[in-house]
Amino acid sequence: MTVHFHKVEKVGAAIGMVFAIAVCSAGSFCGIQMPQVAAHAEAASPAVTDERAEASYWTERNPDGERVLFSQAEIAAFNDAMRERTETLKDLASEPVTAEVRYGVATRRGNLRLAPVPPDGSRYDEQQATAVDPCESLLVYEDSDDGRFSHVVMRNYEGWLSKRAFALTDRTTWMQFAAPKDFAVVTANRWKLYDESSGKTATYQMGAKIPLVRAPLRGYRGKAGGEPLLLVPSRAPDGTLVLHMQPAVFDDDLHHGFLPCTENNFVRQGFRFLGDVYGWGGLDNSVDCSAFTSDVYRSMGLEIPRDADVQGQALPYRAELHGGTDARLALLTIAFPIGTLLSNDTHVMMYIGQDADGTPMALQAMSSYFDETGKHYPRQVVLTTLTYPNSAGNPYIDGVKYLSAIK
Repeated sequence: MTVHFHKVEKVGAAIGMVFAIAVCSAGSFCGIQMPQVAAHAEAASPAVTDERAEASYWTERNPDGERVLFSQAEIAAFNDAMRERTETLKDLASEPVTAEVRYGVATRRGNLRLAPVPPDGSRYDEQQATAVDPCESLLVYEDSDDGRFSHVVMRNYEGWLSKRAFALTDRTTWMQFAAPKDFAVVTANRWKLYDESSGKTATYQMGAKIPLVRAPLRGYRGKAGGEPLLLVPSRAPDGTLVLHMQPAVFDDDLHHGFLPCTENNFVRQGFRFLGDVYGWGGLDNSVDCSAFTSDVYRSMGLEIPRDADVQGQALPYRAELHGGTDARLALLTIAFPIGTLLSNDTHVMMYIGQDADGTPMALQAMSSYFDETGKHYPRQVVLTTLTYPNSAGNPYIDGVKYLSAIK
């Protein structure tokens, strides 16, 4: 078969470069010996729960995984290129100023809706688009007829958000959240911050950015430069923004700036979600498949689209898959790095490497899977091989359309 790679370069205008690699279906990869895929026994559930279900199993076997893949300048260029290719990704600070726009900041975790209606309580609410974390900057447009929701645009989606989940402010204040000069990044799967000023606890998910300001230096008449303080937003009764400051305590859950972009950080960050509930569109204060991958990427500063099908087509280095299981697995393990996304029109998962026996594996927020007895709903972030059965009873990788990577 022929597998088409697409490497999209951005130099002024978009320049597409397409090349092909022939893959032999009879157990070899164009003369290159294919890795042997071990036959681990498939349990009733595809979730792997042995020693491989620890981040350290993977990072200790990959000492080169600490090498930085992208500098901060390269990440900025990557994000600019992604926004050019994908309508859903926006640099809000660069959006035109218009008379009808208002400026908002999310003050609690909220549900972004496709229609101005509250969640219906179901696990798979068709109107649920995504979750909005505190500190997200928002462009606010019209209100719903009942006055309970506003149509907002955020960095990676647009929809209807309850007015109780955000506060309005002026553009100058808003810019501290839309384009902070200094910031903290949530690196835990979920992180809670209690704001003593407002008496409320806010939930943040991995990748959330919280602006930092500096406390005044003692003896310098208010000159900033002291300890970093988190700039925490809350909503006043009249719907306007109120800001509070709290000391920033950096640890494994909160990082000063983005994490370095490395293969091992893809693994470590992915495993932080292991065992979490599957949350459709961010319901249940958790992640679905594409929120999982986008949160992991964002913790290192990489902005990718929110939806699974768009993620698979948007990353700059990708292969469209055709042919049999062996050829697909060979292409992944030989030509693609740890952190690669495997996606189709409805699902995405993240490749984390081969185990000691050469079995390629992935982390994913899994809603359901099939076996000989039918469809099951584990609704959990799990570690799996790439050969557990899909809905047709074939190895899952046979239904993957795209392998997609950052470089």
